[in-house]
Amino acid sequence: MRDLFRISVLIVCLVFVVPASANDKTIIMGYKAIAKQPLIGDAENNAGLYKDLFSQAAAKIGYQLKIVRIPKKRLHFELAQGNVDFYPGSSFSQKRADYLYYLPNGLQTKEVLVSLLEQPEITDMNAAKGTLIVELGSSKLEWDQLYPSINIVQLGKLSLDTVIKGLKARRGDFYIADIEIVDHYKKQHQLNSYADIGIRIHYQAINKQFIPMNMGFSRRSRLFSEQPNHAFDPEKRVSIDNFTTVVEKRSVAYQFHQALEEMRKQGETQKLYEKYFK
Repeated sequence: MRDLFRISVLIVCLVFVVPASANDKTIIMGYKAIAKQPLIGDAENNAGLYKDLFSQAAAKIGYQLKIVRIPKKRLHFELAQGNVDFYPGSSFSQKRADYLYYLPNGLQTKEVLVSLLEQPEITDMNAAKGTLIVELGSSKLEWDQLYPSINIVQLGKLSLDTVIKGLKARRGDFYIADIEIVDHYKKQHQLNSYADIGIRIHYQAINKQFIPMNMGFSRRSRLFSEQPNHAFDPEKRVSIDNFTTVVEKRSVAYQFHQALEEMRKQGETQKLYEKYFK
């Protein structure tokens, strides 16, 4: 019965995502169907840090949060159409920047490189040579263009457990993970060190310091509006800090971002983080 319910939920999600009407005070967050605990549970249970954080921010501006769970490829289609308003944690991608605008969500993150213990310590991604495991539809599919010494292999739904098995089975040499997921896995499995299971975490390979985590807000959402960025430099690569447009302050997307920023400043975000990760 439980499996039948799970299949039914997935079928409904696959068929359609109903966008909110113009007057509906709902912000729709989309996430892939698999769990990424403790950020979010599986498709039957959205409980986690993301739900707490974004529902509280939405309430502060008079909105309700709705969460839809669909496969990642379909999710990005819905974001591109504006039927889903935002993705909670998103790395910048040149391709996805066509339909996503990146705004800090109040959390701090850092990407780390995961490998077998036999790999020497890497403190610069340019020194990584081998095969990078990426999930189907990941923004990391472009990384072989940034780092010519690596090549890409795509695998299906990836949890850190699956990644570690893949590394040990020689399906690839590296994987990029968010540090909060790495820390949670270590706590969950009561590891003194990743070396105990033959794994090395390269903490300095990508981000030297913690950086703001960004949500990707749909540029085609009814809640988003933008205007030309007069500070944009066409001679430089398009990035979060050098983007062609800026979000308009009158938009709901900007107000939502401001509510998240206020939560960060007041320490509310940190309390939520500690609830799930400490």
